[in-house]
Amino acid sequence: MAILAIFVGWFFVDTLVASLGSLQHGVRFFDISSAIFDPTRIFFAVDASWQRGLFVLLCLVCLLAPILPHWRTARWAWAAYLAPLALMLACGALLYSQTSSEFFSAPQNAQSLSGSVIHFANDLLHRGSGLVARHVSIGVGGYLAFAGSLVLAVQGMRRLQRGL
Repeated sequence: MAILAIFVGWFFVDTLVASLGSLQHGVRFFDISSAIFDPTRIFFAVDASWQRGLFVLLCLVCLLAPILPHWRTARWAWAAYLAPLALMLACGALLYSQTSSEFFSAPQNAQSLSGSVIHFANDLLHRGSGLVARHVSIGVGGYLAFAGSLVLAVQGMRRLQRGL
């Protein structure tokens, strides 16, 4: 049931929801790679690319990883139950770091006029991103997949400790 919950949460229900007034745009988990590379994709349409295809493949591998211990007798195979949770946490951390990093790189001579302008632009964008962050929330798919991932992780760790 947990794998089914993760599957539905990743592929059929919105993980992130951006709302601006009456306009709402949802991003499903399998499209999150586009948002990691370009955070504006949370508000606009996600483009289909080879990166998206590779990420869908990675999602499917992580989703099917908990089946591995039932074919392998090695005790460490139960750690595969952590794969969906690890993928979700890694994507969340990457998205957070991408949206909170500097938008423009400062020149070598930071005391120059151009360095001051770039510093001002980064400050302005960070203040604006705080405003934008209030309009982005976790959708039902994010909660559903996270709950399923936690259930799998707990089961995998229990079985790993028991050595079944």
